[in-house]
Amino acid sequence: MASTNVMHIPPLPRDKTAVSVFADFLRYLYNCAKNYIQDTHANGHGLWVSVERHVEFVLTHPNGWEGAQQNQMRRAAVLGGLIPDSTDGQARLQFVTEGEASLHFCIGNGYTADAMKVC
Repeated sequence: MASTNVMHIPPLPRDKTAVSVFADFLRYLYNCAKNYIQDTHANGHGLWVSVERHVEFVLTHPNGWEGAQQNQMRRAAVLGGLIPDSTDGQARLQFVTEGEASLHFCIGNGYTADAMKVC
């Protein structure tokens, strides 16, 4: 008899929502980037202090997502400490679809050079 390899994923704690889990993940990634910059660049701490209030974030999302889903991602970015919950903070957060991000990656790395020719 073949055994199935099914992972048991425990439910979220009662006080955790999908948005708060995403906020925790964004906070983790942000702190990893911050620590990397501070630890590996000359005068890393000074560099970080000079840019931390001006960092802009671009988050990708599935092609079909629109305002409601973006608002949840925006809330997670605020809860995660990436941006303040203000007009200036909101201006530092942009969204791009996964399709757009993939296209920009391909163009930036020359993968579309043969497909895009001037006629």
